[in-house]
Amino acid sequence: MANNTKRRPEKVYFPNIDVENLEEYRIGGYHPTVIGDAFHEGRYKVAHKLGFGGSSTIWLARDRHLQRYVSLKILMARQATESNEAKILRLLSGCSSESTHSGQGFIPRLLDDFTIDGPNGRHLCLVQEFAACSITVAKEWSSNNMFPVETARSIAAQLILGLSYLHSRGVSHGDLHMQNFIYGLNIDHLSPDELYSRYHFDTAPVRRVNGAAPEPHAPPYAVWSMPIKTPADKLVDPIIKISDYGTSFVTADNPSPQLCTPTLYRPPEALFDDRIIPFAADIWTFGVNLYEVLGERPLFETFTWDRDDILADIISTLGLPPQRWWDAWANRGEFFERDGEWRKGGIISRIYDPVWRPLSQRMWDMGRGEKPEGCEWDVEGGEMRALEDLFRGVLAWEPNERWTAEDLVGSEYMVRWALPAWERQRRRQGEEASPA
Repeated sequence: MANNTKRRPEKVYFPNIDVENLEEYRIGGYHPTVIGDAFHEGRYKVAHKLGFGGSSTIWLARDRHLQRYVSLKILMARQATESNEAKILRLLSGCSSESTHSGQGFIPRLLDDFTIDGPNGRHLCLVQEFAACSITVAKEWSSNNMFPVETARSIAAQLILGLSYLHSRGVSHGDLHMQNFIYGLNIDHLSPDELYSRYHFDTAPVRRVNGAAPEPHAPPYAVWSMPIKTPADKLVDPIIKISDYGTSFVTADNPSPQLCTPTLYRPPEALFDDRIIPFAADIWTFGVNLYEVLGERPLFETFTWDRDDILADIISTLGLPPQRWWDAWANRGEFFERDGEWRKGGIISRIYDPVWRPLSQRMWDMGRGEKPEGCEWDVEGGEMRALEDLFRGVLAWEPNERWTAEDLVGSEYMVRWALPAWERQRRRQGEEASPA
């Protein structure tokens, strides 16, 4: 009898933690980049590493023409002809000055793009404004996993305006999550020595399992990402950018896409393999992440990222789904009785007491205070209520019932709390930029 078991490919490199997958240094994969490499006729010189993803490495580079630091994203060779990222960024950068949307400033500008040839193929390179620290990292390094209230409100306004701009241009982001909400620092004045003194430069050797030299397909060493660690609780007046358009698309070209969003942030229609409405999917994912941006913890919390566990927690938050999805959920009996009550002795109850924790309760569980008198939100003025209204609007079960980005811009929370915080930030930064 034939053995149809697929053999795993043999490892070529010894792995290293906290760096890109070294096995992708092969034909069609990453470009072997090292500190000091210069690209595009020597204009962009690599100074440090900003990060990596499943399809690219991102580097801090010095633009020798303009004497400033930029972000240099080098896509895998097999992505060079498949990626629409440059097209999307050009579209988003192409709004005329007469009709500039107030959210355009929260999208990284595409400054340059070009291709390079290397031992693994031809790679597309995208040059953008420098921004390196994600909201995720900032929260992880804070003492309370939260931004100051004024900062959180301003971040919410910036993200809402940025999302509104994307949708106004017909673009669905497709992967809105906190790692793609980033902010930068002004480091243009730093010399290379000053840069490395402030942001330590660490490497690890790249070694082949067979003992051969890693070159030409891999670099001689891997670089750990630039350690920008601004704690969220100390962050004041950040300018946020919505980044990473590798999975974005123009909705007119792709009206019912396949989502690449992590399961925890996917809208319910994707969990039930129902039709995807791009903007409505963005809105759901944005809402799930906005809750975590504003507070201490995730909105939906499970011990695994299993689809059924996530659905059970969504139902605990929002109530029962539409009947067609309830009937189609094959494993619902592991969590619920037919009438929607928690199943006694079911999977959920083996982990924690089977109780509902609806959205109204989760608003108090954000970490801003569990009682009105101690809450950091303006409870007396109605901020908590307006914020809950916002989440109910963006987390409607039915895609066509969810708020639009323009609904978010016009919402009570945006108008009375988020936008004023952003406008106060703008005034402060304008005063700081003014001559004495």
